[in-house]
Amino acid sequence: MQSSPHSTSRARLLAIALIAWLEFLQNGLLNFASSQVMGGIGAGPEEFSRAAMAYALCAVVALFNHQWCVERFGSRRHLQASIVLFALGALIAGAAESPDGFIAGRAIQGLGGAAFFTAARLEVAQLPLAKRGLGLVAFGQALLLGSALGPLLGGWLLQAHGWRALCWGVLPFLPPALWAARLLPLRPPAPRPGHYPAQSFVWLLAAVFLLQWLIQQMPYQLFGHPQWLAAAGAAGIVSYALFRSLHRRRASDRRRWRLLRRPGYRMGLFGYSCCYLLVSANSYILPMLTVQALGFDLPTSGLLLSISYLAGMLFALLYAGLLLRGRAPGLRQTLLASCALLAAYGWLMSGLNGEAGVGRLTLILLLNGGFMSLFIMSVAQSTFRTIAPAAFAHAYQTKNIVRQVSISAGVALASVFMQERNALHYNRLAERFSWDAWQFNDALHLLREQLPNLSDTQRLGVLAGELARQATLISCLDFFRLEVWIALALAGCLLALRAAD
Repeated sequence: MQSSPHSTSRARLLAIALIAWLEFLQNGLLNFASSQVMGGIGAGPEEFSRAAMAYALCAVVALFNHQWCVERFGSRRHLQASIVLFALGALIAGAAESPDGFIAGRAIQGLGGAAFFTAARLEVAQLPLAKRGLGLVAFGQALLLGSALGPLLGGWLLQAHGWRALCWGVLPFLPPALWAARLLPLRPPAPRPGHYPAQSFVWLLAAVFLLQWLIQQMPYQLFGHPQWLAAAGAAGIVSYALFRSLHRRRASDRRRWRLLRRPGYRMGLFGYSCCYLLVSANSYILPMLTVQALGFDLPTSGLLLSISYLAGMLFALLYAGLLLRGRAPGLRQTLLASCALLAAYGWLMSGLNGEAGVGRLTLILLLNGGFMSLFIMSVAQSTFRTIAPAAFAHAYQTKNIVRQVSISAGVALASVFMQERNALHYNRLAERFSWDAWQFNDALHLLREQLPNLSDTQRLGVLAGELARQATLISCLDFFRLEVWIALALAGCLLALRAAD
């Protein structure tokens, strides 16, 4: 008995969703509790950002090889092997006793996890035209759901089982993904698979590594060893030039890559980069704000962090409905509206104080969800509408390479930003942490009245903890003020482009 076309389409949509959300779920789990993971493996912010760099580095290489692997092994085998690699990386990262072990696990996860987003999106492109809009909605909702469940599940896992469960928490979802891979149409290996020069991968790896290292090390080395940064930048440019030269001359699919040389596509990549960089930086900093600065418990913090993504799901459904009815506003108007939401979000977050409650934070985080959904959906529309079908797979591979680099850069830059601002504000606040400062004596006197059973030494420990909390809070508010300026800059670029049209 054969299944109906309707049930087959629903099965494919379910399979697409089960594949698409895995990477976002894992990254949501880890970004939610970056501080606890760092404490568990004995790492600092710089070493944690190296793990993000290793993931992105391996993911970029895997993405560049995505089409080659599909043509060599077939789509189903490639996807199943990627799921197994992702599971292996999760086991190694969760069992790590040092930063090096965690970095190795995340690198292996990058090799496997890079395939999920691209494979799921390419499956959407293979759906019948009448079902493609529904496929895009299912794909987008799966990504947002994975991002929302990351902190929700992470808060419970961390409190109940510790930081290792954040790595292993994705494992129960991998068997359903293996089952989903069998539901997708089987595309066997190509009779004449493409070939790339092996040396080009070496130069690509070198170029991406040097770019990531440059982003991560710039705040540390800019004034101490600027010659190292200059050397790394020059080496990165040379590596990329050698990669491009080899690929243009000897890769079998070089003609399809030439179809991507369109201004609209390149502007779209810039938009993607900005959005993913901001989203990853927010995901890194928001847990610090809610747990360390505002003092919420882990489950409450996880719920708050998921609000943005749950709101994003609602905004995405609303916008998709308007698109299907032909009543959606123009792309430029939607992008400007998303920039306004980002500016409002940054401005309201920068006005928080230590007494901010759950209700107020929830309302503000709704704005962030609106920005994410509207901005990314508009950018997606404008980026791929002029791409020829023959070049779509290559266009999406390139887009996902930009996504991985941007996510890694967002984590690295956010960790360095918080480290630098925390040091600055802590030192400024510590100037008043002395017996000569009236604020210090007043605070100590108040603690003597409120906590009479503690010794002065214990009360000093309480004040030192409050000092660290205040420094973290002010640093987070600095980040949100920066987001306001970024939103205004993006809006200014959009208006300038409109004037130039």
